[in-house]
Amino acid sequence: QRVLKSDEFFVAYLTTAVQPDELLVETRLPAMPPRTGSAFMEVSRRHGDFALVGIAATLTLDDGGVCTASTIALTGVGPTPIVARDAVRTLVGVKPTPPAFEEVGRRVSHGVTPDGDLHASSDYRKHLAGVLTRRALTLALARVTGKSAGNGAPRP
Repeated sequence: QRVLKSDEFFVAYLTTAVQPDELLVETRLPAMPPRTGSAFMEVSRRHGDFALVGIAATLTLDDGGVCTASTIALTGVGPTPIVARDAVRTLVGVKPTPPAFEEVGRRVSHGVTPDGDLHASSDYRKHLAGVLTRRALTLALARVTGKSAGNGAPRP
């Protein structure tokens, strides 16, 4: 038996650290704090395809609506999932707003160096990373506050 952290588990595209004589039997995820909203968004060429870019976002607010924590994790922009720690730091300590989400999206977009392939260029993946970051944060905020995301997404 062995326990791996996510940065040890994911090795490369479609490759994990699971050995031929091993079986993955459990995944442990910490419970989200109260007043936390989350969202996952992805773009793929066809339904069911691997995502060109995928974004998982969380946003935690205090009672006054100030962000106390946020995470952004990306797929499709590198050989392993990427956590955009630096990009979300600008949200902590402020009330989340569309301009703040725009800045985080810009930082995410500039902070990734995806490979291009026959499905999408590197520039397109960078652009998608920024757009999906803004959208996912907006939806996470709507889910924490109970307000409409304003992008056609249903209220939780």
